[in-house]
Amino acid sequence: MGFPIVTPAILNSLKEKLAPAAPEDFCDVAVTVSAVEYVPKLSRIEIAETLIAEKDILAYNMINLNDEQSQQFVEQSRQIISEHPSANYYWQMRTLFMSIMQNRGIPFENRMLLLNYAVKTAQGMYDNGQGERIPKFIDEFTSLTDYTPVLEYFKQIRPNPMYSLADGISLIKSLKKPNAAYKEVLSTIYKNLGVSGPETLKMIDVPKYIGMRKAYSEAMNSEKSIAMENIMINYIWSYSLPFAHTEFNFWDHFVFFGSLYNAVKILYTCYMPGKEDGDFAKAISAFDAALRISDPKLMHKVIYAMRNAGQNNNGDLAVLTLS
Repeated sequence: MGFPIVTPAILNSLKEKLAPAAPEDFCDVAVTVSAVEYVPKLSRIEIAETLIAEKDILAYNMINLNDEQSQQFVEQSRQIISEHPSANYYWQMRTLFMSIMQNRGIPFENRMLLLNYAVKTAQGMYDNGQGERIPKFIDEFTSLTDYTPVLEYFKQIRPNPMYSLADGISLIKSLKKPNAAYKEVLSTIYKNLGVSGPETLKMIDVPKYIGMRKAYSEAMNSEKSIAMENIMINYIWSYSLPFAHTEFNFWDHFVFFGSLYNAVKILYTCYMPGKEDGDFAKAISAFDAALRISDPKLMHKVIYAMRNAGQNNNGDLAVLTLS
């Protein structure tokens, strides 16, 4: 059985920085449907700094466990697949997430739209009893060299900046405050928005926020998008997307991923004005620490809230991405 870990060079660097801590002390170790997944925790500032500074494509390499070590995981995987047949496509869907999110020939925001389209398509195949078509679809989709026809599908989407801001702030402020660093992040966000706190968001200077949002889009069209890419790739693994919770389908997991991305986007948009690039690592480390001590049912709450609000279709997620 495979044992994916972050690129060995990065892991070795982290071992040196964080010695004498063992990797298990600064990495998530999650047993998923097909493997044991080993992912560095962004809550550690050294890890956030390392991943944000990394310019090469972030990779998770496979290490094989021997048969004796693997047996318990093999049995567990068989049981999951028996109870949840969609788990047969776990690795194909993971490949889809990774391939699209790391396609640097495409602007970062467009990658979120492409993933939106592809996950929705694969979900439709599965729901219609055509799951066997998913592997071929993913192979063909990730091999495309021109995604213009797919992006045309979203051409009529109209951004709604205040919707994106409200959604992002809602998640950010709902988290428990683990330390002074996260309180400083929140304080800076509200200060940059020109308000005293979340209860006064309706009083923000909208043109100022629109300018901040434009600056974010410009940053995502530059090398700075690599930092966002690495953060979101890490969250794909740390949350075992797109099959973290068997009660949710592939699309539900993308809904959570889209909402999580929007929160990180708002974090960058509203925290970074006037800051140095290195400050983003501090903000992400604080944000990740808050995620980790908050409600263990956070994914459930986000998915159900968006579903109940009628904001969980692919058009809604596209608006969230583009706003």
